[in-house]
Amino acid sequence: MTGIGVCLTGGNTTVVKTAIIGATAYTSLDLIELLVRHPEADITHLGGRREGNPPISSIFPRLRGTCDMELGGLEPADLAEEPDVVFLTLPHGVSQEYAPRYLKAGLPVIDFSADYRLRDISVYEEWYGKHNDPGNVKQAAYGIPELFRDEVRGAKLVANPGCYPTSALLGLAPLAAAGLMESADIIVDSKSGVSGRGNKPDPGSMYCECNENLSAYKVGCHRHEPEIAQGLGMMGLESPDVFFTPHLAPMDRGIQSSMYVKLAEKADDEELEKTMRHRYEDEPFVTVRPGDDQPRTKDVAFSNRCHVAVKALRGDRACVTSVIDNLAKGAASQAVQNMNVMFGLSETLGLH
Repeated sequence: MTGIGVCLTGGNTTVVKTAIIGATAYTSLDLIELLVRHPEADITHLGGRREGNPPISSIFPRLRGTCDMELGGLEPADLAEEPDVVFLTLPHGVSQEYAPRYLKAGLPVIDFSADYRLRDISVYEEWYGKHNDPGNVKQAAYGIPELFRDEVRGAKLVANPGCYPTSALLGLAPLAAAGLMESADIIVDSKSGVSGRGNKPDPGSMYCECNENLSAYKVGCHRHEPEIAQGLGMMGLESPDVFFTPHLAPMDRGIQSSMYVKLAEKADDEELEKTMRHRYEDEPFVTVRPGDDQPRTKDVAFSNRCHVAVKALRGDRACVTSVIDNLAKGAASQAVQNMNVMFGLSETLGLH
């Protein structure tokens, strides 16, 4: 029998039953805690590959007394109770093996991997390798609700975006959609906490390597670059030319992105900020700050929030800054936001 043990909830009456497949990832820990607190969600299955199917609280002691459910299998047949939605927190290349099985079983899927984010299969295969489920890519909604809410609403498959693209696109989308920025030479410079590297043993993630250190990595060849370009194209920017450089910062979590763009015509701080505020005036999770009040990662830590700011540079360029929590708005809490949209719930439910 799978799924022995419980995750304590608030005595829900209207419940979205959820399953998490790949429950031992860092992002899964945040996701479990969010779903446990969610007033209209319940966890019915945690799938993972650990010998003996231990309780999830033995892997993440923070969950002891809150969620002590034992791990079960990864297949649809391993689920003792049919969920309303399945979260796949599996690596790229693996998700595309399991997503079709759950979709075929009639279960909506929110996928955390890159397998359904890139709509051009040739681009995916250039950056990630062979794709064995191209048919489902066409039906996947790209899950940044602030930008693509209508696609997410009612979708059967949602591609939860990458953390870096989330921070970059929420910052750049208003200017792109308003026709205020050019397509050429879009520079995205981002810093991320060490949790972005995952929880697999890696010398580069060791304390002695990361502490008191800041370093760029995968310069010119990071897989999130085409995802950022695709997102800008979806916002109406023709043939965006993106240069993306990520950095590893000595902090647990958070992303700060600084983006430099050429403006289609000269604009001042007031005009650019007005464009940003108009785009996000009804968005509960995005805060636009004045260009002289730069956002910090601490301002959004452990939340689904994104803070953005914009400054004109010499009139014909602009610097847009954006901060998110990479494990939250960059992964788990954005997935819960997508779930809320999919099921017609209040978008902020369980996320304040």
